[in-house]
Amino acid sequence: MEAFENLMILIPIISILELLSIVFSILFMHYSAKHRNHQLSVGWYICGFLFGIWTLIVFLIKRKDFPGPKTKVCYQCGRKFPDSFQMCSNCLIDLPVINEEQKKKDGKLTKIFGTAVIVTIVAALITGILSGFLFAKEIMEDPDFGFLDEDNRIAVGGVFYDKKGNSYDEWDKVILYDKDNRTYTYTIEEPENAEDDLFAIPDYYYIRDDGEKYFTYDCYVSEDGWFYCDKGGLLELVSEDTSAMSEEELNEYYNSLLEADSEYKYYDYAYKDKNAKIYYSADEASWNEKGELITAENDVVK
Repeated sequence: MEAFENLMILIPIISILELLSIVFSILFMHYSAKHRNHQLSVGWYICGFLFGIWTLIVFLIKRKDFPGPKTKVCYQCGRKFPDSFQMCSNCLIDLPVINEEQKKKDGKLTKIFGTAVIVTIVAALITGILSGFLFAKEIMEDPDFGFLDEDNRIAVGGVFYDKKGNSYDEWDKVILYDKDNRTYTYTIEEPENAEDDLFAIPDYYYIRDDGEKYFTYDCYVSEDGWFYCDKGGLLELVSEDTSAMSEEELNEYYNSLLEADSEYKYYDYAYKDKNAKIYYSADEASWNEKGELITAENDVVK
């Protein structure tokens, strides 16, 4: 789990770098505008906090329209004049005096915060790429985190069994049966546009021997091991009533779940019908070589 721990350290670092880049962007815009004899409106600062780098991009595009460090602007009519002019020819009022020392200071701060923006953005990108690498490494290599390679069912001696004791080398090949002895096969169907759409999601079915399809999220196995379809959504999640528990009892209850010593410890969830009969998700149900459904009360996993 070392890669995962490093990933957890990098995530807040990325957040801090992103926040710093926003702050530095706002300071850069402020001193850059000031250096060019232009006063930013409050809207620029608000947009800077809300949209970050996008506001900076717009600012850089608009900055060419600002007066310039050697340009005087009439407060009354807004006309621009070279720094040698002392009076506005249109309004006949004195033009503002350019403070050369302040302009140098503003120019220097513009460069400092501009550099800080670039450094923090690049650092955030590098850290983000590293985080993605660590996340991919954790998934591919760490058995505690590699859920993509995890079998849904429980193997007994490296073999998966069905209700009739037939053996399979892969969990998704296990056949399910109903009380009428019909068979159900796990199937994944890719959407027609899968090649063109990177985000296309496949459909997961159990297909009956006559071709009838059932979405996996509607499929369950009863306590006695028979296939059951809950299209009406009548099953309810089995859960403990914790409303009357004390804090100590709650801690003990949640610890028991973490230690996986509850009655249904081999399943993510158990469900019940109105008669309190128990069901398990069809793609999690597991049997031993005798065709017995594996539960905590029937622990045959070694």
